[in-house]
Amino acid sequence: MQQKLQTRAFEQVTPILQSGEQPVVATRAMVGKFSSGRLGTVVSQAMVLEGGGALLGAALASTRKQFVVLTNRRLIFLPQTFLGGPGKKVLGEVPREQVSLAEAKMGVVSLLRLAFGAPGDGVALTFPRVDKKNAESLADALRQAPAA
Repeated sequence: MQQKLQTRAFEQVTPILQSGEQPVVATRAMVGKFSSGRLGTVVSQAMVLEGGGALLGAALASTRKQFVVLTNRRLIFLPQTFLGGPGKKVLGEVPREQVSLAEAKMGVVSLLRLAFGAPGDGVALTFPRVDKKNAESLADALRQAPAA
């Protein structure tokens, strides 16, 4: 099922890709502020983005369940539809060279902290157990140097 969702996410971002830009990995995630913990992000219903909000704008703060698409040039955030698929609207994006994997914790609830340059700027992505492999794929892709 994840492969089908990833393919749909790639299709959603295809119209906005730059010449030579290729999608690498896409997954659904719960987006929270950079300092949030695994259970805090999953349980909490209110999300306030600090730091990363300066780069991504207020749009990310309004939607917790999102689809994250990593390309060789940027990280793109899409809303998640009611059925869990990728939405059409782009909520925000960050140039790939400004995104780094600050922390990865895999477990029943997996957590990836993505830093966006300045200390404390970024987001925390949490993944339920069913999406653990997706979290691992995204973490592996983020560990790779961005390709031009």
